[in-house]
Amino acid sequence: MSRVVVEAKNLSKRYVMGDQTVHALRGINVQIFEGDFVAIMGPSGSGKSTFMNLIGCLDRPSEGECFLDGNPVAKMNDNELAGIRNKYIGFVFQNFNLLPRTSALKNVELPLMYAGAKDREETAKKALVKVGLGERMDHTPAELSGGQQQRVAIARAIVNNPVMILGDEPTGNLDTRTSEEIMAVFQDVNRQGRTVIIVTHEEDVAKHCKRIIRFRDGRIQSDEAVANPVDAREIIKTLPDPDAEVAVSVGTVTAPEPTAEKVTFQI
Repeated sequence: MSRVVVEAKNLSKRYVMGDQTVHALRGINVQIFEGDFVAIMGPSGSGKSTFMNLIGCLDRPSEGECFLDGNPVAKMNDNELAGIRNKYIGFVFQNFNLLPRTSALKNVELPLMYAGAKDREETAKKALVKVGLGERMDHTPAELSGGQQQRVAIARAIVNNPVMILGDEPTGNLDTRTSEEIMAVFQDVNRQGRTVIIVTHEEDVAKHCKRIIRFRDGRIQSDEAVANPVDAREIIKTLPDPDAEVAVSVGTVTAPEPTAEKVTFQI
């Protein structure tokens, strides 16, 4: 049986707002295993983001227990949670969250620096090569496309060899082709044995995953395996290549032939 990476037991979260209490999560019980690729879905206010924050050790539950790779994290203090996040979790956000004036390489090195790791530069280079950015290491975010920036974010997420990758709407700001390219990278990471969990509103994105957990009103509405996950690399083959389109359009532009202008002289 696969190792349990995330386990929630009767997990609940309440927010007190004035004289009102908002029940964001209500008694969640779920296990996520090593090698899972899970999409977390649900309408706004369903509890999916709260669940992501709890399993990502960004918040604490009001009740219940949460285990990350066997570690009980529900009652850890801030310093302990920070240590767990750096060691066990790689985050990928919708807005990339890269340092704007820092190269791709230095952005990827950051988690290694916080962990006090050795050979940071070489390790970061290997992570960038894995996501197809071996030729863009010295570029700053402003010199990269949105898809390339998200690849840097994924490289940063995997550089510490975490137990799981958490993606919060990781394709939300990307066009169709770039979204497929990013999902292909996530699928590659998952095939290497890493657990990947993403929050998404998009059914097309969720179909790339092995499992879909749907939330509604703070509860799990359904938890289903995906029979035949979409292979992002196969989808990419069917999409137009924007670089090829540019090349074709440039190649078909012809300069107009010069025409003799009739000039009439008056004497």
